[in-house]
Amino acid sequence: MRTVKPSGDLNTATILVIGHDPRLQRSQTEAEVAFFFDYLAHPRPKSRSEAQKYDLAKAVWDYVNELAGRDIPLAELYVTNLCNEFLAHTPGPGTVLIPDDQAQRGVEQIAQIVADGHFKVILPMAVQPFYHLCWLGFIDEDSDLVTRFIAAARPRPSKAEQGIYKQTGRAPFLTVCGQRFHHHGLPIVPILHVKQWPLRDRMRRYKEPMQQARQQIRAALQASPGLGKL
Repeated sequence: MRTVKPSGDLNTATILVIGHDPRLQRSQTEAEVAFFFDYLAHPRPKSRSEAQKYDLAKAVWDYVNELAGRDIPLAELYVTNLCNEFLAHTPGPGTVLIPDDQAQRGVEQIAQIVADGHFKVILPMAVQPFYHLCWLGFIDEDSDLVTRFIAAARPRPSKAEQGIYKQTGRAPFLTVCGQRFHHHGLPIVPILHVKQWPLRDRMRRYKEPMQQARQQIRAALQASPGLGKL
């Protein structure tokens, strides 16, 4: 199975962004690099289809800049997905389910990336990536909040059979978005997916959690080197 490559330099990156999977929901386009970040090395293409790839990468970069409160050089960003394999499209509308074996591989790869890098903060985007990080033991916390989140974010069996991720509970991500968790002491701040930013009217309930995310991310980036890891 073909895979997409992460983007970034482990020697210089301080922010790790974790997306979902490289397959755009209804598109056949396949990125060579996560979120088309290789496109940022060149001017915006004139072709509409190519410009859309550039715009996605730029949207992620702008999103992180806004949350961090400053312009983040590309050298400080490392972007990957929980699953870097091209999964099959869903049979209809919905988010593709990351199977357990791919999720396990992804969490192991992310753990190795963190061990090899010098990060100050990890930013998982959206509910499914953070769910897998929690239930597969990537985060340090073993709290009631995490236990409740795992139960509510667990894939609904009837949808999982169709290859679709649909959470069991109602809005479980609202309880964890913007909160601060840890991996070996390194801050983890779950945030909304870039496609949900800026907030639309139906997402207004995430206003306060995303304000909290800003505060947590900026505090983590201002911390002295080496304070994040134990």
